[in-house]
Amino acid sequence: MRTPRRKWMGIAGIVAAVALIAGCSSGGGGGGETSAPSDGPVDAEWEAIVEAAKEEGKVVWYTVAPETAREGLKEAFEAKYPEISVDVRVIGTADMTAALEAEHSTGAEGADVVTSVNFAWLEEKLNEDGWFTELEGPVFEDPEWTDSGWVREDKLILSPLGLLVVGWNTQLFNGEITSYEDLLDPAYGNGAIGVVDPAIIAIHADWYQFLEDNTSDGFLEELAKQEPTIYASALAMQEGLLAGEIAIGTFVSAADMSVRKEEGAPIEFTVPDPVWGVPNVFLAVESAKNPNAAQVFLDFFASEEGQRATAHGGATPLSAVQPDTIGASSNVELVNPERVLDLEWWEEYTAKWNELFR
Repeated sequence: MRTPRRKWMGIAGIVAAVALIAGCSSGGGGGGETSAPSDGPVDAEWEAIVEAAKEEGKVVWYTVAPETAREGLKEAFEAKYPEISVDVRVIGTADMTAALEAEHSTGAEGADVVTSVNFAWLEEKLNEDGWFTELEGPVFEDPEWTDSGWVREDKLILSPLGLLVVGWNTQLFNGEITSYEDLLDPAYGNGAIGVVDPAIIAIHADWYQFLEDNTSDGFLEELAKQEPTIYASALAMQEGLLAGEIAIGTFVSAADMSVRKEEGAPIEFTVPDPVWGVPNVFLAVESAKNPNAAQVFLDFFASEEGQRATAHGGATPLSAVQPDTIGASSNVELVNPERVLDLEWWEEYTAKWNELFR
């Protein structure tokens, strides 16, 4: 994978390039072995955590991760640690935040591990004591993680599991899209192209800004002249693409497109360079009732085994896994939370977009 141009930026203004360093992180073999950094064996303290995790017997995972990633991680983890079951609970952002707040304040049983995209809430709680647990797994001593910029404050793991790419229905379009600029071909006008509505969520507006930053001058104006079909979300666009409502989808999940293609759907897609993505943020909460299992789960997720199970549809800092990811040959740019959390910016951008597309 080529070097991503920036990591997830905190609200406090932490802005840096993500460099993917050469090297390898090993997840070990089967039968409940533990992962270890490349410079030495697993220490007794970590072995004790693993044994305690087996005694706990389960880990509860609240997640918004893509289906392929969460199913792959659950299967791989339980194969390696059969003593620990993974209780996967797919919960929307608002409901997840409310549940975590309640569990933190009442001590009620709930999440041990969380995968979230609620950047404002994550940044707020990261700056408060007693919310997120420091990562203890030996895999996080590997330079490919420590030097990557994908771990924040030794508590949050950033993982772009879902890259947004350009897909097309091969029954309606027999050509090939190689870049965003190809979308301006007049042959693709009159609703053949699908786009997302930035008024629905600020992340959509950030994607349009990404397009403007990485295409020719006037690209957005020319795209609007194509009179594209407007969708509320990537999921809705994907459904429209499969149903033949549109020929080309500009904002579809690489992971989902890959799965549908393997299932025999008339789908093809390309990963633009650069490609845009939203990082899924993994963490363990202080309120966890299975804290040791949470640590083992996150250590496994960040290991080579765990990344192979989850990162195919996105990107990873592990050089041994990078060639097997969809984002391997592209620069990856991640959503800019500082921008999407700026209500004034969102409103102004949406107003500009409406003038062009409505």
